[in-house]
Amino acid sequence: MSEIYVPPKLAGDDARQAKQEAVDERAAILEVDADLTPEEALTRAKLEVSGQQDPPDAEEPRVNNRFLNQWCDSIARSTDASTSLILFAGVGLLSSLCHKYFFYAPRETHLNLFLFILGPSSSARKTTVLDMVRDYLAEVDPSLILPNEFTPEALWSCLAKRNHGTVFSRELNSWLDSMLGKDYNRGLASTLGNIYDHTGCITRETKKDGLITVNDAVITLLGVGVDEYLIDHLKEMDMVSGFWPRVTLVRLPPQTGKTYRSPGMFILEPHILDKLRVIAIQKGGEIKYSKINPLREAYAAQLYREAAELDNINLAAGYSRLEWIVVKIATLLQLADYPDSKEIEPDAFNDAVTLVNYCKQHLPDFYGEHLKPSMEDKLATWALKFIRKRDENGTAWVPYRTILQHSHADTGKLQSALGRLLATEECQPSDIPSLTKGGRPGKAYRSRQC
Repeated sequence: MSEIYVPPKLAGDDARQAKQEAVDERAAILEVDADLTPEEALTRAKLEVSGQQDPPDAEEPRVNNRFLNQWCDSIARSTDASTSLILFAGVGLLSSLCHKYFFYAPRETHLNLFLFILGPSSSARKTTVLDMVRDYLAEVDPSLILPNEFTPEALWSCLAKRNHGTVFSRELNSWLDSMLGKDYNRGLASTLGNIYDHTGCITRETKKDGLITVNDAVITLLGVGVDEYLIDHLKEMDMVSGFWPRVTLVRLPPQTGKTYRSPGMFILEPHILDKLRVIAIQKGGEIKYSKINPLREAYAAQLYREAAELDNINLAAGYSRLEWIVVKIATLLQLADYPDSKEIEPDAFNDAVTLVNYCKQHLPDFYGEHLKPSMEDKLATWALKFIRKRDENGTAWVPYRTILQHSHADTGKLQSALGRLLATEECQPSDIPSLTKGGRPGKAYRSRQC
């Protein structure tokens, strides 16, 4: 019988606890001394403390998988990208080639990943490595490369012709803004979520092509972006559709003090191509995980215990999703070294745990950033205070034009903020007579609090 997986105490646990205590203490001081809200104080404290010390568990992950190690050695000859970037790019390449495989959890679960790699701009070599992955895939099976931008209808038309493939995004931040922004391509996030879950036969009625039916759609998303930008803009994207918990987020380690070198000549290495071609020509089918199921159950129990202690529902959902992401990655690693495998071995699972734990350790900071108020939140708070100050007795109406004049805000954002106050019933609206004869009546707002 396989040995039950017992999660070891990470070497950085004590240091992380000490760091969190330092953050909490500094936030309490900033809240008083700098007159900040608790959320603003916590955000600034995290930045200050993080600037003083890097987490001890931020080292590059190391695995025993033969293919991934050969892949890392090969790519490192052409670029000084971090090991974590090269490793996860290799995992994304394997995912692109292994859509024909699946395991039951409890329905067919394919090996596609939504893999987003985040790090500093330019020097991290993110797009350099992504282009290398795309070059290898183009050589092995170019039909697997899907367009990198699309509307929902274009995606359906494409999948009707090719029901599986990979979307590459060299500029993930712009891609997410255009593909998943709340004012454009509405519904695409839920469509991608359904495809990720492999809901079998999916249909959509389109204006151009009528009813489109797609069977067994499988998509891998592989994108790179700038961490800070994504955090600033993610609030404005769809956080509750279920799309984000399905994403495997990789945050690259800090590059402080690193000496950079220019990329060297890149060539497709024959021994890497040979291994990828062997993987690509396999028939596919079910991969069983009975051998590693005790390890999987123990790891899942750990994840759910940790998720139950979290107050952030987005973070808890992200933790829970890792239960099957680790099995997906374990399957990919098994097939990379043994392409004719029918079952996952413990060695592949342990390597997958190493990679998933690397991702997991950064999730609290990533999702925690979204506890701070968005611009709309801040504008709604300001507007409510302004209305209450002008309307101390709850009997007078404050004209919209007066609120707009003092807000110095974009009209659309202010209207969204005021709409939120109406939805929460903290304010109520009214029409007021126009100042000019025959003109439209003006809008005004009054606080419901007397």
